[in-house]
Amino acid sequence: MRAGFIANSLACVVAVLSLSPALAQTVTPNAGVVMPLWDKGAPGFESLRDVPEKSGDWWVRGVNNPSLTVFRPEPARNSGTAIIVLPGGGHENLVFNSEGLKPSRFLQAQGVTAFALKYRLGRESDNPKADYDIATHGAADLRRAVRWVRAHAAEYGITRVGVMAFSAGGELVHMTAFAGFDGEATAADPVDRLSARPDFIIEVYPGPLGVPERFETAPPPAFFLTAHDDHGPVAVLERLSRLYAAWPEVPVETHILAAGGHAFNMGERSNLRAVKDWPARLSDWLIDRGYVSVP
Repeated sequence: MRAGFIANSLACVVAVLSLSPALAQTVTPNAGVVMPLWDKGAPGFESLRDVPEKSGDWWVRGVNNPSLTVFRPEPARNSGTAIIVLPGGGHENLVFNSEGLKPSRFLQAQGVTAFALKYRLGRESDNPKADYDIATHGAADLRRAVRWVRAHAAEYGITRVGVMAFSAGGELVHMTAFAGFDGEATAADPVDRLSARPDFIIEVYPGPLGVPERFETAPPPAFFLTAHDDHGPVAVLERLSRLYAAWPEVPVETHILAAGGHAFNMGERSNLRAVKDWPARLSDWLIDRGYVSVP
């Protein structure tokens, strides 16, 4: 047993040495290392980069330096799939523990490289030095996150990039995944030359903002889930279903649970069996689509 421990330790050392310095620290599974989306801070808000975030037992506010918290799977389990996780919170807070970290750890266990996104909040009331807009800054953070992950795909062993969003996070997906995702060919920053279109999307009780009138190009494959008694998200999924119907070649799976309300997170806030077990439906979908392997 001791020999096996030493061999595994040496393997980890070799892996670390083979990575670039910026990513070497992320090699340990469960590390949750934080990577800023912009090295010098978000464009136009560089002076706020070092202003500390505020946090409580379930919320994070005051995000002035958007970032990704990285959860890498065990190397032997790496599926090649990356998923960026967007917590909800009404653009006033980020429900970061329950809708950012917990889903990321769940995905990590499936062999996914998960990235929990802290994005700027367009309705926050106690960040007086910043003036953020949902469609401008929050959406820009998601586009940058997809491009950043895509730019580092080789270093993380990634071949596809998806996004998973809860509640208000789904609104940012609507604003970025269906149009306006092309990279800027002449951008000074090579990251900004890449496409921000995710390869697939996952939305859990999404908010209504940003749903387009039509899809001008084929939308990404999708997994949608909400509860029947959460009327706003049900209406959103009905609208999205109609839009997807115009593209029958694009696979979409929708689950509307009989009950559960809003903000049931990864199911732990409910006593209903279907709600508590809903992540298993996502796991099935990821396997059926070939995004992860059967355990």
